[in-house]
Amino acid sequence: MVSGRGFNFSNNMTKKAAILGNQPAQPTLEFIRYSEDCTFDSSTSEGLTKREYFAGLAMQGLLSDPNVVNIDKIAYNAVRCADALLEELSKE
Repeated sequence: MVSGRGFNFSNNMTKKAAILGNQPAQPTLEFIRYSEDCTFDSSTSEGLTKREYFAGLAMQGLLSDPNVVNIDKIAYNAVRCADALLEELSKE
C-alpha cells in the first residue's frame, strides 16, 4: 500500500498512479510576506494533490444527484473515481 498526505492508496493501484496522485494539482505558489521593518519572508504551498482535486470534482458530480442520502458512500466512491482516473492517466 502506498501512502501520501494522510491517504492510503488502494492495494490494486500501481505505484506510478500513486506517485501521480501525490503530485500537486496546481502549480506551486510562493508567498512573500513583508514586515514593518522592510524585511520579507517567503514560503511555498503545494495546495491539493491531483488525487484530492480529482476526488473533489468527482464528489461534486456525485452530489448533484438530489436523491443522495449516504454521504460516506459518496466520499468513498469519489476517491475510487479519482484513483481510477489516476490509474488510466498513468498508462502509457
